[in-house]
Amino acid sequence: MARTYIGTSGWTYDSWQGLVYPHDVTGPARLGYYTAFLFGTVELNASYYRWPRDATFAGWARRLPDGFRMTVKAPRALTHGARLYRPERWIEIMTRSLHRLGERLGVVLVQLPAALERDDDRLDWFLRACPSHWPVAVETRHPSWECDEVFALLERHRSAYVVKSGAGMPCVLRATTGWVYVRFHGPSQEHLYGGCYSDTDMHWWGERVREWLGQGRDVWAYFNNDMDGYAVRNAQALRAAAGG
Repeated sequence: MARTYIGTSGWTYDSWQGLVYPHDVTGPARLGYYTAFLFGTVELNASYYRWPRDATFAGWARRLPDGFRMTVKAPRALTHGARLYRPERWIEIMTRSLHRLGERLGVVLVQLPAALERDDDRLDWFLRACPSHWPVAVETRHPSWECDEVFALLERHRSAYVVKSGAGMPCVLRATTGWVYVRFHGPSQEHLYGGCYSDTDMHWWGERVREWLGQGRDVWAYFNNDMDGYAVRNAQALRAAAGG
């Protein structure tokens, strides 16, 4: 039976103190509160800026409850520094670390730079190099990637095209594998990561989630509009609109 995984992009935001977390819940204790009272999945964004140590992943695996899934964002050294060129070294590092998460691993998110234009051969090489057991989702940012040939490439590799909601991003409701991945970067048409989606917005997206579930596809959805706890509020609203 298809299911939904709805959460936020990160959990360690100081601006959430007093809004999402009680004032006495700080530091590492926030993760326990998040998993116990909020959601069953989270998108790890810190790994994009600095890849955590293997021991950190092992620690998360011990602390996360059964059934919880941590999606991990690929490091920018790979996606923005190397631009996926010669990915083998980073894939080796990531494989060793993600193995520590075990069954707690959700999806491996690969966010491409906005300036990186379409390069089918480079993406194909990268996806071929990824371990076959990784569920990989690719978020493109340059408009040249939005075409049927790229969607077909992702389908061949059973990788997900990331459906995007955010300023300046085309919202293409395309499923390229047996599950769907959605990132919500905020409702503003001018600025990313801010603002709060309306109840009407979440009702509309809830219908889309139910459609995908009806097709037998799992749905992974993460909110990145972390300012003032909007991501939490919207994730809770989408969960209700999608039927739980």
